Amino acid sequence: MNWFNRVAAAFDARNVNRAEVGRELGITGQAITLKLQGKRPTYVNEIQVMARWAGMSVAEALGDDAVVIEVRDEMELVELYRLMTPEQRQRWVAIGRDVVGPKTDAEEAA
Repeated sequence: MNWFNRVAAAFDARNVNRAEVGRELGITGQAITLKLQGKRPTYVNEIQVMARWAGMSVAEALGDDAVVIEVRDEMELVELYRLMTPEQRQRWVAIGRDVVGPKTDAEEAA
């Protein structure tokens, strides 16, 4: 099931008014309907709002096969990085590289 089908079903089950969701996002209820039909592109902030209205997390809305890093997680990483000394940053980057592993030849070429 696509994310938009999952969210649309949750909206229906919860009697969510698409016009209300649209107002929060600054778009029309019709635009929400088109997004939930997969006919219009949807941005991260819109998925976050729609997931909240659907009563689910973004990861739940996107499904099991989606890998999602929430924007707030990325911001927390940036904030932590900014607090580090140069030595701590070097250690942290080294740990990250160790976890991710070496780049392949294709990744190096890109």
